[in-house]
Amino acid sequence: MLHATALSALLSWLGCAVLILLGRRRHFGLDETVGIQKWHRQPTPRTGGFAIAVGLLLGLLWLVHLAYVPAAKMGFVSVALLPVLLAGGVEDVRRHVAPLWRALATLLAATLAVSLLGASVHRVGLWPLDAWLQTWPWLGAMAAVIAIGALPHAVNMIDGYNGLAGVVSFMIFGALGYVAFKVSDALIMALSLAAIGSLLGFLFWNWPRGQIFLGDTGAYLLGFWMALLAVLLVARNAAVSPWFALLVLAYPVWELLYSLWRRKFRKRAGTAPDTLHLHHLVYWRLTRLLDEHPDPRQRRNAATSPYLWAVAAFSVGPAMLWWNNTAVLMLCCVAFVTLYLLAYRLLVQRRI
Repeated sequence: MLHATALSALLSWLGCAVLILLGRRRHFGLDETVGIQKWHRQPTPRTGGFAIAVGLLLGLLWLVHLAYVPAAKMGFVSVALLPVLLAGGVEDVRRHVAPLWRALATLLAATLAVSLLGASVHRVGLWPLDAWLQTWPWLGAMAAVIAIGALPHAVNMIDGYNGLAGVVSFMIFGALGYVAFKVSDALIMALSLAAIGSLLGFLFWNWPRGQIFLGDTGAYLLGFWMALLAVLLVARNAAVSPWFALLVLAYPVWELLYSLWRRKFRKRAGTAPDTLHLHHLVYWRLTRLLDEHPDPRQRRNAATSPYLWAVAAFSVGPAMLWWNNTAVLMLCCVAFVTLYLLAYRLLVQRRI
């Protein structure tokens, strides 16, 4: 399996290098520097997701060769990934694709994953919901479609600074691979390791220097992939608590839910970008501790991400420790949301 990880890392690294050159010499996929959520100082390629996709898919082909991934599943995975890659790719190259079309693309990908790969929710560890899921399987299928279709947008939402979404995704895939190893699920472990490899190649260029960005392609691909693996891991292994999937994904999931509620409360469109995410508040309030530049916009972009890696660790760490203990995982979910809200309030009120 580690052969596939190394291959994915190498191909992703090379792909990023080529895309950086194309961006500089041919202006391919460059991200502008003017906008409400633009913190970089010069046009930068936002095509890192292309390299991650190449590294991941070719790594999967090598896993098929090693017989860790059945050829039929590889075909189904490729079909399910296609809408996600197309939606993200068009947005990264052409820009200004309507949010509705991108949402429909991720929902289509999720529907394909549920129908082709059996990625459905069979249990949630709560009565009487588990009984309802057994009686009406379509409820679990709908829940899986919503979850898998929403995670790409959740990861895209936390993709604000160099290394943020990439390292958080790395942590999540590491936890998924670890639990898959504990329950001897070679397929999920192999799929996790391929994603880890492709992320390593990308992060070499992305953090701290920010020479290439994840883009919508990368965010959508990573969000879809982690949601799919989390659902499949629980569905394939009765020993894994369904609350493991929720806790390991808690940071991007809660960021999405809280942002939608916050925008509704402020009477703004749910898809309208703003600078009130937790990572933006950290950038404006906490990076001054490491960089005293008088203009907050000129503070080091990469200095923001480690704070949020710590936030993600408060969900990923406990999920790895108590992956089979539903009661503890529930308490950890409540604790994570409580700590998130407390930190957010302190930052908003300028108490930090």
